Amino acid sequence: MFRSRFVVAVCAALYFAALVSLAFVIAPGSNGRFWFWTTLAFVPVGAFLVCMFGRERWWAALAFSVVAATWLEAAQTVWMPAGYADAIDILLATIGSAVGVASAIGISSWRNHSRQSRNARSARNGGKLASNRRASASNSAAPLNLDR
Repeated sequence: MFRSRFVVAVCAALYFAALVSLAFVIAPGSNGRFWFWTTLAFVPVGAFLVCMFGRERWWAALAFSVVAATWLEAAQTVWMPAGYADAIDILLATIGSAVGVASAIGISSWRNHSRQSRNARSARNGGKLASNRRASASNSAAPLNLDR
């Protein structure tokens, strides 16, 4: 569990660093045509934050992504040419993060549900397997004593 969260945190840090570095690149002739990419770029942010914070704290993941989008726009206002930062980008990033949060919660719920149903099926079939093992001739040897 710890190792998987560490891997997610490292991947998230690399993605966040790439996102921040791309936020300060001047796109020639954008003229508002990149709204789709702004939304799409924040979908993994929401998913990474849900993976790091947990499914129960989805609201914290969404709030943190809104703060991150606001910070990026404020930094662009300070360090980029006039007119490069836009308040609409905060809304677009929030929409992208909300899609990422919702998809991460949906996938996590689906995985938990399938794992629970698989465990329930194996518990039901476990009794049949145990009775088959008892009747098997190959299991007639004495069990090993592993209590040493």
